[in-house]
Amino acid sequence: MSLGGLARATAAFAVAGGLLAACGGPTVTVTSGHGPGSRFACRLDTATQAITGAFGTASAIGWEGNNEGVVTCLGGSFFVQNGINRSLGFGIYDGSRTDWTDLNGYLPAQTTSFSRNGAQVAITEFADRVVIGGDPYVVLYCRVAVVNRSPRAATLDPDPSPGLVELLPGPDVVAPHGTAFHDYVMAIDRFGANVPWPSAAALVSAGSFTEHLGHMARFWDAQLSHIAALDVPDQSLVDAYKSGFIFTQIARSGNRLDTGVNGYAQEFNHDVVGILANLFTQGEFADAHALLLEARNVVGSEGGLYADGTWTYAWPWAIYLMKTGDVAFVRQNFGSSGSASAPGPSIEATAHQIAADRTGPGGIMKRTDDIDTDGYWTVDDYEALTGLAAYRYLAERLGDQSESQWAASQYDSLLAATNTTLAATISRDGLDYLPCSLLEPNTANRCNNPLDANWAAPFEFGKWATEAPVFGSAVSGPGIDLIDSTYQYGFDRAAGMLPPDTFGGFPSDWYSSAYNAAYGTWALAGSARRDQGIVGYQFMVRSDESGPNSWWESSTSPDPASPWIGTHPGGGQGSSPHAWGMAQANQVLLDSLVAQHADGSLVVGRGLPAEWLAAGDVVSVRNFPTIGGHRIDVRISSTGQAVSLDFGSGAPAGPVLFQLPDFVGNIAGASSGTVDEASGTVTIDATTGHVTVQLRHPPAA
Repeated sequence: MSLGGLARATAAFAVAGGLLAACGGPTVTVTSGHGPGSRFACRLDTATQAITGAFGTASAIGWEGNNEGVVTCLGGSFFVQNGINRSLGFGIYDGSRTDWTDLNGYLPAQTTSFSRNGAQVAITEFADRVVIGGDPYVVLYCRVAVVNRSPRAATLDPDPSPGLVELLPGPDVVAPHGTAFHDYVMAIDRFGANVPWPSAAALVSAGSFTEHLGHMARFWDAQLSHIAALDVPDQSLVDAYKSGFIFTQIARSGNRLDTGVNGYAQEFNHDVVGILANLFTQGEFADAHALLLEARNVVGSEGGLYADGTWTYAWPWAIYLMKTGDVAFVRQNFGSSGSASAPGPSIEATAHQIAADRTGPGGIMKRTDDIDTDGYWTVDDYEALTGLAAYRYLAERLGDQSESQWAASQYDSLLAATNTTLAATISRDGLDYLPCSLLEPNTANRCNNPLDANWAAPFEFGKWATEAPVFGSAVSGPGIDLIDSTYQYGFDRAAGMLPPDTFGGFPSDWYSSAYNAAYGTWALAGSARRDQGIVGYQFMVRSDESGPNSWWESSTSPDPASPWIGTHPGGGQGSSPHAWGMAQANQVLLDSLVAQHADGSLVVGRGLPAEWLAAGDVVSVRNFPTIGGHRIDVRISSTGQAVSLDFGSGAPAGPVLFQLPDFVGNIAGASSGTVDEASGTVTIDATTGHVTVQLRHPPAA
């Protein structure tokens, strides 16, 4: 979960066989051209078991469901897995000041741009699915473009690594004001099939760099059309949102929702649950049946590692049922476990495991290592409550009154036990915050370190404060009452040691993490920091990228010596990109704009930052999945003193709660609906397609 890195990585490699075994030992021989660029090659870090580049960089390219994607590193180098296990690149890169970007800001075609010998050089790499001899492969395409803007000829040799097949030869001597293209190709993945690698001639005959670049872009744009589309004033978040979806599909291996291409190239049960929950929240239902059943295989597996993954298994099923109305498939798997070849618990069994695991003092959840240290962790009880809320909803929708009543009783009992235990700890130790352990103040466990992000773990994957109400379960107690004060407590403790809006990291990379946006999730149920999820996401994009739209699970502080322009961590651990972190970041971003409840009500704008309400600003969510397979378009626009909400195609399934943070105590009137100025809510019915809210004061951006 919010992890110490090495322990989890070691377990991952022990279970999966891992790159170490594939390479035959703890080191790996790399090849990356013959020139100065070789020192920027991707390398296997034997301490973290992750592949990393110079200055801690790492990102990925690949294809949906490939066996293993390619790890990319600063300077145009990349590490090919799948038994090839080599780092390749171009010696032309010399470590000068560098831009490193995704095509159009989000597509998995990465370009390294820099100057050398008076010329501009751009190294672009991407992958495409190519069928050769009837077999599908993932093929890597590279282009080294040299633009000579000077009045003199420039001599620049791309210096490619051996193994790259020349697709389009270009001249090393580039005429004044001329351009040279050098294109290369390499087969990198066989989708897990035991088929021969294609020949060099077959790769060359399969088409040009430009043809495959176009195909790649069209494919991913088509995949993105399945999910809710965002338009917000911060374009970098739109790009990260799109890229996060794509990286999730690249990290995926067949139907296995692996956490990473790099480091965590396997399934972890609570990661899989969170990734699925986000995909369904966004509206991605392709392969949903297969993915849900694959998740069943891992939630009940010892290889899944974490107890909370089993407790929350009902949650993605509940989102899936709410969004699609697919009662038949849910009913088929509600009480049925997996087969002999793919064993796994039923939805019902995972919910009843929660009751069996309530062995902690006073009926709280058992002692676990769900945050990579043993303890009675607060996050566990809230996750179990989320699982019970989801399970009650499923049972109710299926007409199973006995199980619905059982789940409601268990939910009430566990919530009471959690609240009683927390209240006793808070009172005994004089706390004004929600402790990360139900039985101890933060000074008595790993959360004693103010830079350990686990102080906010209940706010991250607990999800209870925001998700239990989605499925009609009541929330109360310290978990609600102390949201704002806990955020204040955590940020105050780290003041002067960390910049604003980062929650810290994990041993020994304390700067930030891939979960930084997700820690802002519970702020949506609070009052003072409802935009914290978005603000935390902006910090990730602005100050913590280890690759274009990529983040380590835990990262170090920025390295000012890095040639990569911008602010980037000097290193990290775990995996980068990290699919679970990206999933949670995208879910809190979407929930901050639009959130659907199972009773049909739609919450709009609850986490919208004030700076997005300047005159002329527009925030929109298109193709948002609501109830039973329906979709809707939502548009928020501002004149500064007035904010309007409009619906495009589709209609809400129930009442709409328009409740921007800046509405609280600031509503002068509304063109329709019911106004509650104290809570900052304007409620309109499902048939009202437009409302304008007049503010007493313009948003305090």
